Amino acid sequence: MKRYIMIGLILTTLCSLAAQSKGKDFLLSLAVPGFSQISSGRNYGYAMLATEATLIGTMFYLSSESQLMRDESYSYALKFAHIEPQDYDSEFLKNLGRYNSSGFEADGFNATVRRTALNLYPEDPVAQQLYIDEHSYGEAEYWRWDSVADRAKYNKLRNDAADLESYGKLAVGVMLFNHLMSGIDVLRYSRDHRTQFSMGMKKGHPQLKVSYRF
Repeated sequence: MKRYIMIGLILTTLCSLAAQSKGKDFLLSLAVPGFSQISSGRNYGYAMLATEATLIGTMFYLSSESQLMRDESYSYALKFAHIEPQDYDSEFLKNLGRYNSSGFEADGFNATVRRTALNLYPEDPVAQQLYIDEHSYGEAEYWRWDSVADRAKYNKLRNDAADLESYGKLAVGVMLFNHLMSGIDVLRYSRDHRTQFSMGMKKGHPQLKVSYRF
């Protein structure tokens, strides 16, 4: 949500600058895709504006749905993995889906920690125990899944949430592209000599550079 607030503040700032600048059409087209096109009688600006509104709505929807799925996965773990209600970090939540329990049995997380300690310090029991004490989970972070199927369901919920987050990031990229294309379009049809375009490569990736002298 903070990201969207920042985007809104940036757009508001750009609009404010545009009102005082000779390049107001260019800045407005960057801030609000399609606005300058509509003002200039170019009807395809409505499509740019509609795309912007759709992308913003999509971003909020995906963010909300992703959070709902993460909340659902947490509630599912409370019921079927028997974790204690508290604020867990992301690493714990990942491990929760990787191991059937937090214990020292064969399929437990702490068993993996113990094996790592033995491999790292094969001749040093003291160092082994220090490693185990530092990296293993205690009673406050206990879990044991009722079944492998329950753990799989938990992972599916988290994976679905991650997919929605990825789609949201893609929507942000498309929205920024829409802003850029709107600004470039204004420069294109205005044919202003103060505008310069250049294409290049950086680390194997194509880059478009646009400079505008006010």
